[in-house]
Amino acid sequence: MGSNALEQLKRETKDDAKLYSCIKELYEQGVPFSELKALIPDIRRTREQLHIKRMLENNNEVLLSMISKEMSFLLDAKERQEEEEFRKLDQLIRQQQSFRKSAAGTGPVEKLKKLFLPA
Repeated sequence: MGSNALEQLKRETKDDAKLYSCIKELYEQGVPFSELKALIPDIRRTREQLHIKRMLENNNEVLLSMISKEMSFLLDAKERQEEEEFRKLDQLIRQQQSFRKSAAGTGPVEKLKKLFLPA
């Protein structure tokens, strides 16, 4: 039996003890046993509904945590992708500037300067 099953059994046992205690207290206050007996299924159904509600709340917390982690991962991945694109763009701009600079150094104007203006 897993730890979850043991916890559930422990909780149900406590709930049954509480239920018995409440029934006993009401009986001691003068409520007829026949009326109490009719309430037991309603009390159990309410307890089961509360248990289901707790389970759903727990599942919602787990799902919210998982979705939050996934969204964080996706946002980080998008940010890394954008950084990579900007880095490539920067590299292309620098490469273009370098090509223009080297082309300007060997262009026709520079050749004419060398011919007419000795160093």
